[in-house]
Amino acid sequence: MTTVDVRIEDDRTVISSANNAGDSNEWVVPCGMSSLGRHHFTSDPPLPEDLTNAIGEMIDHLDDAVRELPWLAAANTIVVSGPCARTIAAVEHGAAIGAATFELSRGAAEDVFRTLATEPIIDRRHNPGLPGVHVESIVGGCCALVALIRCLHLDNVTISMSDVV
Repeated sequence: MTTVDVRIEDDRTVISSANNAGDSNEWVVPCGMSSLGRHHFTSDPPLPEDLTNAIGEMIDHLDDAVRELPWLAAANTIVVSGPCARTIAAVEHGAAIGAATFELSRGAAEDVFRTLATEPIIDRRHNPGLPGVHVESIVGGCCALVALIRCLHLDNVTISMSDVV
């Protein structure tokens, strides 16, 4: 059983896994929650083509990771962590989550993405579970998470609700 940890940060996404022998592997994708928005979004809310380009950039980097790290495509469990992941889970749940983990289905991730990506910032800030600090950057985070789910053909991901994975 292979578990892969994915941490979506502001300007990068870190993919890591340890095997049974204790060896660890890591891959850094040079884009994350804030940088995807800064590089691609030209309006509020983002244009469909801007969203497509942000997701496409992330998928291109993830495709590189899959080629270099065969264990990534074979993973049984993907655990996603970081403020972005926790925020997306909280928006789906409608409030902060007290549990250690939250199972997020592909459909729920896509639904949160569509909801947040189509709202201007002034409306987005009223979503239950969305802290003000992430109102401007969460759409980039959604692009990163949706790209991960689409690229790896996942049915769901486990969201770690703490910084410790």
